[in-house]
Amino acid sequence: MTNEKRTEAVTKVLQKRIRTFSRIEKAFYGAIILTAIIMAVSIVYLQSRNLQVQQEITQLNSQINDKETELNNAKQEVAELSGRDRIVQIATESGLNSENANISEVK
Repeated sequence: MTNEKRTEAVTKVLQKRIRTFSRIEKAFYGAIILTAIIMAVSIVYLQSRNLQVQQEITQLNSQINDKETELNNAKQEVAELSGRDRIVQIATESGLNSENANISEVK
């Protein structure tokens, strides 16, 4: 029974203390709770926005890599098409004479 009396006493003290909160204290604690809720929602929003931005960055990086690959392939193709051997081959197939002085490589 001593435990019951102790818990009753603690409950009465807490109820008395809660009832005697002034309006200023209630407003202060309410503002703290409201601020905490707003901050929690803001943090969740910012984290989700951060993930979206990271996904966009990843997509842009993959697009950049694709374009770099296309550019490298085009450079390789230009190098193959403008090579001295290729020009001489096309000239001989067309019935032209190849003069070394007239052939220059495009870079």
